[in-house]
Amino acid sequence: MNTYEFTCPDCQRAIPVTDPMREATLANGCPICGRSVTGEQFAV
Repeated sequence: MNTYEFTCPDCQRAIPVTDPMREATLANGCPICGRSVTGEQFAV
């Protein structure tokens, strides 16, 4: 399972996420502030 570093473009929080968490974040937005995000906010 891959681990990604997610950085929110709005609140600037950086958190490590797994594949299922990445998919949930893409579908539901940043888990901290709720802003919509794209795949560009994830780094391997």
